[in-house]
Amino acid sequence: MISRTKLNIALFASLCALPIAARAQEAVSQPPLPQFAAQIKAVHPKTVVFVFDVSASTKHGGVFSRERTATATLLRQGCVPGDRVILKSFGTGTQTVFDKTLTTSADAAALIDQIPSTPAPGQGTNIREPHHEALKAIEEDLPHPGVVVLLTDSFNDRPLETDPNYPAYLSYYTLKGLTVYPSTSENRGYEGLLSSLKSSDKLTEYGVGVGIAESGRPIERLPVGPDQLDDMATQTTTTTIVTPATPEKAQSNLPMIVGGVIAALAILAFAVMSAMRSPKPLRLKLGDKGHPMDYRLRPGAKVQLGGSLGSGGPGDETFALSGLAKPAAAIEWKSGGLSLAPAVKDGDAVKVYHNGTRLENSVALRTGDEIRVSVPATDAAPEREHRVRVADPKEEIF
Repeated sequence: MISRTKLNIALFASLCALPIAARAQEAVSQPPLPQFAAQIKAVHPKTVVFVFDVSASTKHGGVFSRERTATATLLRQGCVPGDRVILKSFGTGTQTVFDKTLTTSADAAALIDQIPSTPAPGQGTNIREPHHEALKAIEEDLPHPGVVVLLTDSFNDRPLETDPNYPAYLSYYTLKGLTVYPSTSENRGYEGLLSSLKSSDKLTEYGVGVGIAESGRPIERLPVGPDQLDDMATQTTTTTIVTPATPEKAQSNLPMIVGGVIAALAILAFAVMSAMRSPKPLRLKLGDKGHPMDYRLRPGAKVQLGGSLGSGGPGDETFALSGLAKPAAAIEWKSGGLSLAPAVKDGDAVKVYHNGTRLENSVALRTGDEIRVSVPATDAAPEREHRVRVADPKEEIF
């Protein structure tokens, strides 16, 4: 008999496809990239703004490579002398990489060398702010037409509250989801300008890795995990219909359907149980320049932050921190994923923070999170603070 938990897992997997279908229906259809390049090449002079995502999540699934290839293709095949070409990179904040009016065909080729070469470190994405800046640049050059190319994996990762760009994020987003926006002057200006340009027929938009809604806004998604299943929305299923060679007596398909569902649930349950038993990779890095340490956690095992080597239980490991003779916190892999739990009490002088918030209870832990351990001064050593980052286990180490 199939347990309620396994059935819920199967139902959840089926329901996950519904938001993807809704996003596909909401998005405006787009021509292939070479065809789009030919279309905009015929329009000049024009202003072309690349809104280029450099956040850490773009290193998964070949997203960053596709962004660079698409930008280079449009520079070569879609931009001509007289066009103003701008590239704005963004993560939690926005930076203008180049802003140049082309005088020769060689100018466009030279700009390819300035396309960002690697994703930037850190956590968080704010696409509405650079999109707003791109629209302002288009407005500056009216009545010349404008083209905005949005290049991103479409995932909206909320920045850490300690990020200096966090207030700007709250100027364009609320914490209530991706369809509820704040009533701020920045957000009202963004939505008003987007609506005005769309209705004037002076704005053309194209998405690489992200859908564009009828209103012109990028269709963002909530993050689903470290690998973030970038190609999920492009997966299709083909159904083959087989016609019997000779007429047969009509029979009910219900037993076959039920059997298929049970078999699928059994396979899914086996896959889930196998994944739960497999070791969980974990990479910790001290500060920005520290050499990363890799661990493989089995269910119930822990990595202690601080303390002496070998001081934990069977299977436990230690990420040593100077000045900490005892563990300050511990990372454990449970069925729901990685979690961080404090090993110190409220009255202890050592303090632990998770993403800028004092750690008092066990919390979920994911790639990109920051753990800070504050160690008070002693007679033998001054006060110090350790910054431990949860790094991507799949990232190459140079």
